[in-house]
Amino acid sequence: MRCVQGSSCCSSFSALARGKTPFLAAACFLVVSTLAACLGEGSEEAATPSPSATPHLSSPTVVTTVPVGAKPWGIDLNPVTNRIYVANEASANVSVLDGATDTVVATIPVGEGPMSVGVNPDTNRVYVANAWSDTVSVIDGGTDTVVATIPVGARPWAVGVNASANRIYVANEGSDSVSVIDGGTDTVVAAIPVGQRPMALAVEANSNRVYVANADSGDISVIDGSTNATVAIIEAGRAPWDVAVNLGTDSIYVANAESALVTVIDRATQGAVAEIPVGDVPQAVEVDPSTNRVFVANSFDDTISVIDGTTNTVVATVSVGSKPWDIAVNLDNGRIYVANGGGSTVSVIDGGS
Repeated sequence: MRCVQGSSCCSSFSALARGKTPFLAAACFLVVSTLAACLGEGSEEAATPSPSATPHLSSPTVVTTVPVGAKPWGIDLNPVTNRIYVANEASANVSVLDGATDTVVATIPVGEGPMSVGVNPDTNRVYVANAWSDTVSVIDGGTDTVVATIPVGARPWAVGVNASANRIYVANEGSDSVSVIDGGTDTVVAAIPVGQRPMALAVEANSNRVYVANADSGDISVIDGSTNATVAIIEAGRAPWDVAVNLGTDSIYVANAESALVTVIDRATQGAVAEIPVGDVPQAVEVDPSTNRVFVANSFDDTISVIDGTTNTVVATVSVGSKPWDIAVNLDNGRIYVANGGGSTVSVIDGGS
């Protein structure tokens, strides 16, 4: 079910997907289910749906393409303000898109080689990993200005945010570590050793776990956010370049760049349950838990593979711009944003409903 925009149910479900309010989402589901049963009870035409029925989802389509800075490498969004932030590696700045108009409304200078961006919607702070200056720029989303610059490890390649704890995690590809930043003080409070060449990470706030994709060691480091210690190492595929988590199915998705496969891992057992063929050099992966769809950016064939999380099969392939390098999903409206590094554009996709 796609949530009705502006409803408390939609807000709660979106917060759950960001790892914030599982109990509100569960309660909302119960209320909606009860209401549906009550509405159908007095109707002779009411039908009992099959428990195994899968709702029909329309095919994702590109609705517009937005020019941004040079070589956009990373992308993230704030669903509260409906702003999309694009890290432009070659122009050393961040483009800010208004999600209502799909236009650039600001361009913010940052450090050299911005590769990734992460957003804390609770504080309206934006964190940019600058690979060539070994720093993280902190942007105030209300003023579109840099308010702090934080030194981290060598070649920070990816950044993720735990909004509940106000902690920011930075994967340092050049020093095989993850820097932990306190969002309240903008200071590094820990540096955690991980595998070889950490390229990406996913933060799961409910369990306070951080999943780090190590490209050269072919595995995923699992960090306990309460102790800043690695508690598990999960085998992945060849050159895992990105990782995403779907709490609804308790699944981890790993994009393996060198094998053109997405590995599906059971989060409870930490074992692989499927390998899904996708396009050439899958570089990024994101999940929409409301539709149980998984989106994979194939950087060498300029497509997005759409995976049905129930069947672990590709159900659609969407052509986008040149060299799609990163993906962001707006859980409030189902829009998918793709940073096309080769074409200096962002493709906006209607994710289907």
